Amino acid sequence: MANGLLEHPKQNQEWEDVGKRYLNDLLSRCLIQKENKFRLKFTFKMHDLVHDLALDVSQKECKIVNSETKTVDENVRHLLLCDEKLVEVPHYLRALELRGLPLTALPNSIGTLKHLRDLDLDGCSRIRELPRSFNKLRSLQSLNLRDTDLKQLPDSLQRLIELRHLVITIKATHLKEIQAGCWTSLQYLKLVRCINLECLPEGMQYLKSLRTLALRYCIRLVSLPWSLKFLKKLEHLVIVDCAQINLKMEAEEEEDNDLQLSLKTFLMDGSDALTDLPRLLLQGSSSTLQQLQISWCPNLFVLPSWLLNLTSLQKLEIKDCGNLSALPEGIDRLTNLRELTIDRCPELSKRYRENGGEDWHKIAHIQKVAING
Repeated sequence: MANGLLEHPKQNQEWEDVGKRYLNDLLSRCLIQKENKFRLKFTFKMHDLVHDLALDVSQKECKIVNSETKTVDENVRHLLLCDEKLVEVPHYLRALELRGLPLTALPNSIGTLKHLRDLDLDGCSRIRELPRSFNKLRSLQSLNLRDTDLKQLPDSLQRLIELRHLVITIKATHLKEIQAGCWTSLQYLKLVRCINLECLPEGMQYLKSLRTLALRYCIRLVSLPWSLKFLKKLEHLVIVDCAQINLKMEAEEEEDNDLQLSLKTFLMDGSDALTDLPRLLLQGSSSTLQQLQISWCPNLFVLPSWLLNLTSLQKLEIKDCGNLSALPEGIDRLTNLRELTIDRCPELSKRYRENGGEDWHKIAHIQKVAING
């Protein structure tokens, strides 16, 4: 997408959908191979021969540089820097990766890269603020600020209206309010290791295009904002290692009972405070939710009866929830449920195991059942 290689999306499609189709095409032709799955993400590898061919084809547009590199050809569109020395880069650059470099600041001249679409600062742990010229990167679509040392996001960041993919690590307790008309194209938002963050920003309702929201190791985050109920395109909600978060969300108003949301996957992993699931969001997605994963929630004692309203649910995974003793009564009503995994949940495992479990007959209709420990 950054290099302009994707054909224009068809009606009701996004650029990411086109990219996913290309990826599946490469997989089917064995030009790349699926390697590992981590939660909802996959990694891929490329055969050495295909890699050599790719290097040969792209050598004029992609370049890896180090301290010995003196100049970069103006035809280069994708640049990877291997040390902290910033060489003069061509103005037509589309993608710039500075991952893990010991930079203390970005040069103000970064604002001259008016065609830059992808900027990766992952692991640049000494960068505490972004330069004033950052708001000139009007073509920027993907920005990775993971594991930086930013104290707060600058106001200018919200002016980057083409942003579609944003990963953030900040030190602040609160994020600045999202203003109307900002980040309207944003598809993917991830907050990672924001260890002081106590709440998500006001104005989340303006992220009308958001499809994925991921929260990881935000250890002081206690709840989700009610404004998420306005995100009609949200498909994936992932919450990992947010130990203090409790997701109890009930309908506030009469119209909340008729919400038409679009969640497809909900993953909750690692919360000591969790006692309930977000009814407002999950039941509002009863006709779309396909995958539900719950892990490492020791204070979750019961699964709600309204879980049976999730008629599109295909995959249910419950792991390391030692105090759960039963599935909701009537689990056989979930006729689309194809996969059930119960792992390291002693009471559940005993009750629903195939040989001798008192309630095995209640899940025997499910095509794929895996019960361990």
